[in-house]
Amino acid sequence: MKRKYLLLTGLLIVACFSWLGIEKFPETGLAETISVGIRPFAYKSGYLLGPPVVAVVRCTSYNPEEVKKAVEEAVSLIGGLDDIVRPGDRIGIKPNLTTDHPGESGVTTHPEIISALIDCLRKITKGEIIIMEGSGGADTMEVFKNQGWVKLCRKKGVKLVDLNHPAPYADFGTCRVPGGGLVFQELAFNKILKGIDVFVSAAKLKVHELAGVTLCLKNQFGSVPIEIYGKPERAKMELHGEDPWYRVPRAINDINLANPINLALIDGVIGLEGGAGLWNEAASPKKSGVIILGKNAVAVDAVGTILMGYNPRSDYPVEPFKVSENHLRIACDLGLGPTDLNEIELKLGKGIKRLSDLVSFYSISYARYEIPTDFRPEKVNRLLPPEIEKQKKFR
Repeated sequence: MKRKYLLLTGLLIVACFSWLGIEKFPETGLAETISVGIRPFAYKSGYLLGPPVVAVVRCTSYNPEEVKKAVEEAVSLIGGLDDIVRPGDRIGIKPNLTTDHPGESGVTTHPEIISALIDCLRKITKGEIIIMEGSGGADTMEVFKNQGWVKLCRKKGVKLVDLNHPAPYADFGTCRVPGGGLVFQELAFNKILKGIDVFVSAAKLKVHELAGVTLCLKNQFGSVPIEIYGKPERAKMELHGEDPWYRVPRAINDINLANPINLALIDGVIGLEGGAGLWNEAASPKKSGVIILGKNAVAVDAVGTILMGYNPRSDYPVEPFKVSENHLRIACDLGLGPTDLNEIELKLGKGIKRLSDLVSFYSISYARYEIPTDFRPEKVNRLLPPEIEKQKKFR
C-alpha cells in the first residue's frame, strides 16, 4: 500500500510539472557541492561581467509588435548577441516576479518583453530556454499560472522552474563565492543553474525601500531558494540579517559573484515608484516608456538608476541609498562593472537625442531602521585575476 501511495504521488508531481511546462530534466551528475561559482565570469575589457555597452530604446506600451521592435532595436544597438550566445547554448531567463501582480502594475517583468527576447535568442540557439524565478512575496507556481507565464511557455516551447525549491532535482547544490564572499562564503542554488550557459536577468525599473533601487543585480535575490534563506514571517530574511543596511548590498553582490549575469534587461515600459511592491501604500506604477539592455549588469543598473532621477555613484546616506550602502558601488569596487556614465558605451534608440530627455524622478518611501550613528560605507577589494583563475581551476 505504501509503495502504491508513493508511486501515485510521484505520478501526480510529474503530471503537475508537465502541465506547467516544467519537465523533469536529465540528471547532470552534479555533486552535493558545486565548486567556486556556478559559471566563469566574462572578464572582457577589464570588467568581470562583460563590456559596458548599454542600449536605451523607447517602448510606450506592451503591445506585442511594439515590444518586439523595441527589443530587436536594443539587441542591434549593443552589437547583437553572438558574442554572448552560441549555437546550442542553454539559456536561463530570470524575470522579476516577486509578487503575483501583472507587468502593467509596475511590479513584475511583463511576459511580452521576455517573449520578444526569446525570439532574438532563437535566431542563435536551439538549446533549451528556461524561465526561472524564486518569488519572495508569492508562490512562484501561482505567479507563473496567473500572470501569463504558463501560456508563454507553451507558445514558445520553453520551460519553467521554481528556484525556491530543488525540483526537478532531489536537493540543492552549493557553491563557494569567488573571492571568499562578503557575507556568505557559500550559497545554495537550484542545480538547474549549473547547466545554464547564458544567464539573463530581466528586471523591472523600480525603487526599493532598503536597497535604493531594485534592478538587474538586486533581481538575483530570486535566484536563491526560500527553503534555505527564508523565514515564515518574512521571505528570504537570511539575506537581510539584523543589519540590513550593511548585509543586503553585500548579499546582492555575493549572489552576483556566484551566479554571474551574462545579459541584463530592464523592463521600464511601466516602472514602480514609492516602493518595490504594492505592499507599500506609497508604491504606484510610473510610465517611463523605455527598455534598457546591455552586456554588463552593473552598467545597465547604473543607467536605470539615472533614468529614475538618481546618481548611481552616490552612497549612504544620500538618496537613493538613504538607508543602506550602494550595492552598485560595491559591485564597481569588486570589478563587476562601472557606474560612471563616462565609462559606459551608451547607445540611444531612434528619436532619443539625450539620456536626460528620458529621466523621470521616482519617489521612494524608505524603510525605517535604527542605523548606528557611526555607520559608514566601506570600500571592498577588487576581485583580482588570480582569484578568477583559481575559480576556473576548480572546474
